[in-house]
Amino acid sequence: SDLQHYIGLLETDPKRSHRVRVRKLCDTIAGNSCDLLTITSFTGDAASSDRRAVVITARVHPGESNASWMMKGVIDYLTGDTADARALRDHFVFKIVPMLNPDGVILGNYRCSLPGQDLNRTWASPSKKLHPTIWHTKAMIQRLQEEREVVLYLDLHGHSRKKNIFMYGNADGTRSLKERLFPALLSRASDQVNFEDCCFKVQKSKESTGRVVAWRELGITNAYTVEASFCGADAPSSINTHFDMCHLEQFGRHLCEAILDFYDRDQSRVLALLADLEAKFPQNEVGDSDDCSDGSDKENGDGDGKMKSRKPSRPKIRKLHEVDEEEAMPPKPQRKAKSQTSHSRAAPESGDGPGRSRSKDGKRPPKGKKKRRIPGDHSVSIGPLRAGVRLLAGDVHAPNLGRPMHIAQHLYLSAPADYRDGLPRDLPMVHSSPNGRGNLGVFPPLRLCSGVRTSSLGAAPR
Repeated sequence: SDLQHYIGLLETDPKRSHRVRVRKLCDTIAGNSCDLLTITSFTGDAASSDRRAVVITARVHPGESNASWMMKGVIDYLTGDTADARALRDHFVFKIVPMLNPDGVILGNYRCSLPGQDLNRTWASPSKKLHPTIWHTKAMIQRLQEEREVVLYLDLHGHSRKKNIFMYGNADGTRSLKERLFPALLSRASDQVNFEDCCFKVQKSKESTGRVVAWRELGITNAYTVEASFCGADAPSSINTHFDMCHLEQFGRHLCEAILDFYDRDQSRVLALLADLEAKFPQNEVGDSDDCSDGSDKENGDGDGKMKSRKPSRPKIRKLHEVDEEEAMPPKPQRKAKSQTSHSRAAPESGDGPGRSRSKDGKRPPKGKKKRRIPGDHSVSIGPLRAGVRLLAGDVHAPNLGRPMHIAQHLYLSAPADYRDGLPRDLPMVHSSPNGRGNLGVFPPLRLCSGVRTSSLGAAPR
C-alpha cells in the first residue's frame, strides 16, 4: 500500500531514519500489519521521563483518506531538519499509529472494519480478537502513561458534511476553558481551522469514541478528534475551493507548530488567548450548547455555537428480519369491542341476556357478509427474506431480484380463497428459480393466470 511504501522510504532515508523507529503494533484480523511509529530524539537520554508524550492516530474510518494526508504532513514535519522540529523531538515522545483500520482500507470499506463494526465505537471495551488495533493501541497508551505523562491525544478524521477543519473536545460542564485553548490556538495558526465549528459536548453516542475514552478513562485532559472537511474552507482566502493534498499536508505542519506553541515555556501567548476566551465565553455562556453534528449522527446544525431546531424525525424503518408474517400481510378488519355494560344496549325481547335486538319472531337478523378489500400496494411475506412486492399495472417489483417480473394479467401471491372468486381453478405454478431446476426458497410458488412471461427470471413451470 501507499502507507507501507511511505514507511519504507522513511526507514531507508539516511537522515529521517535516525529520528523515527517503526515496529509492528499488532496484526489485524486479516493478517495485515498495524504499524507504530515512535518519533523523538534518540541521542542522549531518550528514555528520560521528563519528556512528555503525544499520541496521534488516524484512519480508523477507512473512507476518510484526508486523515492520511494530514498524518503525512505531521510525520514529514516531525522528521524534518527545522529548528522547531528538533525542539519538538527534544521535548516530546510522539507515538503515532498512522492507520488504525488497515483491513477496512484494503477492502474498500467506508466506515467499518472487516467484521463490519465501527472501530471508533469500541474504545470503551475493545475485544482483542475482534478489534485488535484498538485493543493494542489502548494498551500501548496505558503502558506509556506508566513511563511518562501523556499530555495530548489527537485522532485524525474526515468530515463529509461540514466545511473547514475543526475539532471535537471534551468538557465536564464546569466553567473551565482549558479544553478550548488548543483548538483556539490552532485556529490562529491555520486559516483552514474554524474555531466556531468546534464542539466540546460529550454526547451519549460518543462515549465509546477514542477522544472521550482517552479523556474520561485514561485521564488525558487534551484529547481531541480532528475533523477535516471533504469539501474545503469558507475563509475568504479559500472560499469555493476544495482541500487538496497540499492543503491537508500543510495543516499537518500547522498542527505540529501549534503543539510547540501550546507547551512553550513562554506562556504569554497562551495566557493572552485565555483572556480572549474568557471575554468571549462569560460565566453564564460556557455551557455545552455547541453544534456537535458529525458524519456518524443524523443531526443538523450550522456550527455557529447555537443549536438549530431539528427536523421532525422520520418513522423508524424496520429491518426485513424484524417483520413478522402477520405484520407483512394486509391488516384484517377489526371488530368493534363489545360494551362491558348491558344497559347501553337495547334489551332483547326474549330475555335471554344482552345481545343484539331480535326481530318480532324472536330470530336474530342475518349477519351481513363483510367484503374484504384487495390490497393495491402492500408489502407481503415472500419466503424467508420477506421481500416487499407491489402489484402495479401487471408488474411485480421484486427488490431482491433487482428488476420487475412482467406478467400479462393479474398476479396473486398466496391469495385467500375469497380473493380468487371467479378465477379459473387450474392455474400454472411457477417457481422463481434462476437455474430452472426448482424453487430455491427465495420465493414461494406463484399462482398465475395465463400469459405469463418468465424467461427473464429463468423460471421453470412446475
